[in-house]
Amino acid sequence: MKSYISDNSLRAQGKASQIRILLNQWQKQSGPACKVKDLIASRQQLNPKVSSRE
Repeated sequence: MKSYISDNSLRAQGKASQIRILLNQWQKQSGPACKVKDLIASRQQLNPKVSSRE
């Protein structure tokens, strides 16, 4: 299972069941009303190297 987050996108790679589990984990961490752009922004704050990836 791999997940990649860039400045304006989010990519998850793996089996459907693994992706479902990953999305549920992200939803628990961020809340059910969180938008994808807010999730990307919060992940970039945790890992600033992601935002400089080109």
